[in-house]
Amino acid sequence: MGKEVSKNSSKEVVINVAQQLFAARGYASVTLKDIADRLGIKQASLYYHFPGGKEDLFMEVTIRHLEQQRQGLEQIIAKMSSLELEECLNQVAKWLLAQPPLHISRLINSDLPALPKEKADQIQSVMDSSIVPAIAELFARYQHNLRAEPFYVAATFLAVIEPIHIFKHYSPNGEDLMIAKSINLFLHGAMEK
Repeated sequence: MGKEVSKNSSKEVVINVAQQLFAARGYASVTLKDIADRLGIKQASLYYHFPGGKEDLFMEVTIRHLEQQRQGLEQIIAKMSSLELEECLNQVAKWLLAQPPLHISRLINSDLPALPKEKADQIQSVMDSSIVPAIAELFARYQHNLRAEPFYVAATFLAVIEPIHIFKHYSPNGEDLMIAKSINLFLHGAMEK
């Protein structure tokens, strides 16, 4: 028999374990049994904190993660008002890569479609006001040099940086060099003029 939810298996611990599993495998591939097994508790004990089951747990984990990312980005970007764009992007990239990965592509293409529409819409609404807009604020400072609107540039930057979470495990280059090369490619393109 498993043990019941205890002080050591508080809601916060459940959320942290669920976040690790959802980040690694996605919504569809993680079961409540997986989470309970990792915690060493009965699956039914998870319903104490999340009566709506896996959907509610995923919603809380994802919305919390998006909000934490937004707040952190806003704080770091606010401190960089006097830096050149390339240095700002370097610091933003390092900060993003120090956080648990979001896997935005999987979230949009796999996780959200697996949820009921109203829950997927809630997460989408938080996404629409979180990470990309925070980064877009940075690009808006340099709008006179941009060839596209800041929101699109920010989304593209995020798409360039996020895969480093995975690639850094397989690359002989260190994370700092991967960030520098990715930012250079992003800002200056792949082809010589």
